[in-house]
Amino acid sequence: MTEQTFEGRLFGPGLPGTGAEAVGSWNGQGCLRVSVEGTPRTELLAENPAIAAAGFNAASLRITWEDDGGAYAFVIEKDAARATCGVSAPPGIASRILSASGSRECLERRFRFGGVLLALFLALPLILIGVFLLNSDRVADWAVKRIPHEQEARLGDLVLAQTRLQMKILDSGPAVDAVSAIGSKLTTGSLHRYRWFVADRPDVNAFAAPGGVVVVFSGLIRSAGSAEELAGVLAHEVAHAELRHSLRGMVKSLGLRALVSLLTGDVSGGVFADAATRLTELRFSREAEREADDEGLRRLVKARIDPNGMLRFYMKLASEGRPSPPPLLSTHPATGERLERLRREVAGLKQKWVPLPIDLTSLK
Repeated sequence: MTEQTFEGRLFGPGLPGTGAEAVGSWNGQGCLRVSVEGTPRTELLAENPAIAAAGFNAASLRITWEDDGGAYAFVIEKDAARATCGVSAPPGIASRILSASGSRECLERRFRFGGVLLALFLALPLILIGVFLLNSDRVADWAVKRIPHEQEARLGDLVLAQTRLQMKILDSGPAVDAVSAIGSKLTTGSLHRYRWFVADRPDVNAFAAPGGVVVVFSGLIRSAGSAEELAGVLAHEVAHAELRHSLRGMVKSLGLRALVSLLTGDVSGGVFADAATRLTELRFSREAEREADDEGLRRLVKARIDPNGMLRFYMKLASEGRPSPPPLLSTHPATGERLERLRREVAGLKQKWVPLPIDLTSLK
């Protein structure tokens, strides 16, 4: 029976460092015969050689042995040559070749698995962005539920500090006392520790930051026709704070950066500082405005403050012929549908209201 041959490269004494082209075959005694032209020893015989996978990704078969001439290695790289080497080898040798091939296949599987993991790792940011964009509301709700009230209060401190850099904030005085007196009636039993401030700005605006920081602009106080109208605005802003709308809006505006901050525990600084500077520009959805109207109305009724003040103030702002809406309406749009709904709700209330003992004319 003709011996089957297979090509490879032979490394050893007297051979170039890059090896020499050689041809191998198995003889009937289970020895490897290696023939190489142009060398002092044109044929070598390897008895009981060691066999292992070699090369990058274990893609080669390495057969090594020693004889009187020194240590040799016959490396088979081509797939066809490795296959011929395996099928033509004696049974005992063939099993060792098969074992070496198995380690190669195992390593290849590891490389493939590693490649998949690397691809997933590289694609993870895009996947997260896609998930967030498709489920931004649910992701924001999930994130907000995991921010404790004490952390939310620190966010409020951050917003207040950023606001002080942008405008003059009054911590005390008649206007602050009036806002605080009304606000305290609307926040009885709240988990937040409310703090009331007045911004010395002509804008008709107000906002409630996370954690109970409420800022009313002096322009809004001057625009209010009564303490009840001011109370209506405060009730609406308090409702946004209680329902955590501002916090939710900050999380949505920050996107994945908010989730990273949550995972690292940094929810009172860092990326949230960026959103804090834009809180007064935060726009609420129609659903959020409807929820704030309902909750604000409930708080006015509970405090026995006439809710007609809320309706009058928003109707007055909506009907004023301004070239552009005041900031309060820019972020809290008083649509006709919303005003009509509020009008129906207020009309259905029949209880007696207690007038607020606050004269706003002295504050204007």
